[in-house]
Amino acid sequence: MLFDAYVEEAEQKHLELQKIFLAKDQTISYLEKDLNLAKKQVVMAKINADHEKHEVLEDAKVYAAITMYKIKRQMAQEVEDPDFDKTNWDQEDWKAMLAELDDDEEATEVLAIEASGSGAKDQAGDADAGGDGDAGGDGDAAKV
Repeated sequence: MLFDAYVEEAEQKHLELQKIFLAKDQTISYLEKDLNLAKKQVVMAKINADHEKHEVLEDAKVYAAITMYKIKRQMAQEVEDPDFDKTNWDQEDWKAMLAELDDDEEATEVLAIEASGSGAKDQAGDADAGGDGDAGGDGDAAKV
């Protein structure tokens, strides 16, 4: 009888240990699912952040391009305006703005135009004005 009680007690401990192992396995499985879900959420958050960053950068590029072209258009209008006093034109500020907004190729192009002087621009403006009345207007629209 003592042996039978010992066997029965061992079987009960075995059953309790099996329940504990089953609960442990279920907890591990649950935690692994949570971990995988958290990893997926982190990946999605990174993807969304990268997408938003890309959109912000693209918007900034568009804004910079628009600003640059507005500055260039204003410069071109001031250069072509016969009443504009070019001696008061703050060229260093324009160069600084161009350097901030533009790449090196276009900045050197503007500097080359400035170096050639406004005389060439005035002569080109006189040539446009001398044609048929519509040509000057269309040319201005095409430049903008």
